Amino acid sequence: MKLKTLQRYAGFVFSVAGARGAGIVLSSLTFPYLVRHLGVQSYGLWSYVIAVCGFLGLVSDPGLTTYVSQQVAARREQASDIIPDFLALRFLSSVVALAVLLLIVRLETRTDVRHLLCLYGIGLLLVSMLSSDPFLISLEMFHARSLLVLTQQSIYALVIFVCIRTPGDIFWMPIAILGSSALSGTAGWLLMWRKGFRMSTALQPQAWKGIIVPSAHYALATLMSTTYHRAGHLLVRWFLGDYALGLYSAAVRFIDLLRGFVVMVLNVFMPSLALAARSDDGLRRLAQFALAVVALISIPLTVGLIGTAPLVVPWVLGAKYLEDVTLIKWLAPYLVTASAASLFAGTFLYALGRHRAYLISTMSGAIAGSLLYAILIPQLGLTGAALGMVLAEFAVALAAYLLLPDVLRGLWRSAAIAVALAAASLMLVAAHWVEVSVPRVSVVVPAAALTYFLSCAWFLRKWVVQQRKELLARPEPS
Repeated sequence: MKLKTLQRYAGFVFSVAGARGAGIVLSSLTFPYLVRHLGVQSYGLWSYVIAVCGFLGLVSDPGLTTYVSQQVAARREQASDIIPDFLALRFLSSVVALAVLLLIVRLETRTDVRHLLCLYGIGLLLVSMLSSDPFLISLEMFHARSLLVLTQQSIYALVIFVCIRTPGDIFWMPIAILGSSALSGTAGWLLMWRKGFRMSTALQPQAWKGIIVPSAHYALATLMSTTYHRAGHLLVRWFLGDYALGLYSAAVRFIDLLRGFVVMVLNVFMPSLALAARSDDGLRRLAQFALAVVALISIPLTVGLIGTAPLVVPWVLGAKYLEDVTLIKWLAPYLVTASAASLFAGTFLYALGRHRAYLISTMSGAIAGSLLYAILIPQLGLTGAALGMVLAEFAVALAAYLLLPDVLRGLWRSAAIAVALAAASLMLVAAHWVEVSVPRVSVVVPAAALTYFLSCAWFLRKWVVQQRKELLARPEPS
């Protein structure tokens, strides 16, 4: 990687990280606000609606967006020709999804859940077609995307704080999500137009088979991914009831917010990996860098959450969710296993266009997750649900790693993993020492984070100096 290229992608990372950081600030405000004002059962029911609509999204978008956005990233000069056919196929699949939604609504016994499914499900079918987010990522318009993400989340947060006061206000949730997403998606298409991105108006039905066949692999892969992500919600409600679902949904949402720190980095690397596939040396260098960043973020988050859960969980979720302290400790390794799965399958295999390998890895997670959820939830309750979620992601990561091309084998031998483990261990010791003296989140968490950053700086000081010398010494291309 040349110095200018590294600086360019560093700018992308900081742009995405800035927007994600601001988004996490908003989420850290709206999420505790929601779980407190909606209550355990109402928040659980809303999570159930989200889970059902997640499966519905597979019908309305059977892998089409996943495939087309990868094509846009890999072959940008021909990208505009494929969009009209993509939109036509999305419209046809959304009509089928609408029929499925109406059937699900008819089978639901609770009136409030039926209304939520109609409002959010129908709105989601319309708004998802306006989404420009995947194409902004594929075209490396990260600065514009960051601005739109921040705007969308700000509008969503404003509606939440103004309109939701009691569990009866839950119907403002789909309005806040869909309204802000529609504005953001429309603005994204306008920005791409201003940047010179033009779509052909001609449809090419003869090319639809070439879109549908690889998309079907991604659709099945998404089905598998949705299964091991969402099946836990459905089976917790089935076996343990609405109250347990509320506890589980809040814990999973909290973990997902933390995982967002990792995902924001992977979004930046996907387009460049798609382009770097032409060179084994360039691909391996970029993959090693991506793995190092993921390890340095996910490992300390996992270790820190296990060590500080008794302080952090009541502070974030409130006293009603004290039972989530143990659950979140069991869920914490998900930050490592899910990050590894996203890196190997959702970033490496996806960027390289290996849709069959991508499908096999996600299918491994779906099979493992379904079996583990069905066996462990009746036996261990919420702890079983947590174990099923963590191990399902591990199955995806392992299968994806085994299916990587030869040039990417041996990535796990990265020194960054050892550095992250050593620094995280020191961080855990510091957090425990500070907690004994001053048991407050506002003191313990910053002290732990500072210890981790200083430890990493100490361990990596020689490597950073060496890498900078190599970059400066390497001539720029003429």
